[in-house]
Amino acid sequence: MSEERRVFKMETILNLIAGKTGSDVTELLAFLCQRDLSVKQEGVAWALAKAWIFSQHPPFMECKFAETAIYEDWVGKEVKRLGDNLSIEPIPAPEVAPINDILDELAANQATIAEQAEQVEGLEAELAALKPIPAKIAPLEKKIEDLTAKIKTLDDTIKQQKAKIAEFNGMLPVSETEINSVIKDIVTKALKDAVASVPLGGPAGGAAAAEGGATADAVDDGGVPDSFGFGASDGGGDGFSF
Repeated sequence: MSEERRVFKMETILNLIAGKTGSDVTELLAFLCQRDLSVKQEGVAWALAKAWIFSQHPPFMECKFAETAIYEDWVGKEVKRLGDNLSIEPIPAPEVAPINDILDELAANQATIAEQAEQVEGLEAELAALKPIPAKIAPLEKKIEDLTAKIKTLDDTIKQQKAKIAEFNGMLPVSETEINSVIKDIVTKALKDAVASVPLGGPAGGAAAAEGGATADAVDDGGVPDSFGFGASDGGGDGFSF
């Protein structure tokens, strides 16, 4: 935007001096400052633009609008005094440079604020999406607790089983033959002890001795018969078993 001079309606000039807003005032400020302005930037540029108009056209310094007056009546009166239009030059670059620095900083701040506002909106959206999660997590936490308890119980059971298994480590199973051999040894010893305890002498003694000798011979010859043992039965059908 670069124009040397431009004609504006007197109502527009008066609107700017009175501090009014509108599209016509926005256009006038942009021309005077030679840049596009936001609403907030217009507020900063307004004082410089007003001072520039006063410096170029001193009669405008007498334009004082009273809030108690009717604005349209005041504008009509000033138009009659100053004319219908005004030809004006933009503010020279050296004089507008300080205000431009302020306007640039203001624009940068506004851009930062807009960016931060957008970030805040994004974070608020994420927060809104996360709010239902605790309600969904609660049942899962209960399931996790139950599973953890079951795992601990199983671990304890496994430890107990391992301990029992360890008690039998190194032990060998006993065969049926070994059991029968032990039983025969016990019975044979018992028979021998019984024979040895029988008294000798006299007919009865002789008969007993003879019988005892026969029993002893039976013990000496073979001891307990092979049919006597674990799971075996004699001729009468009585079994010796466990």
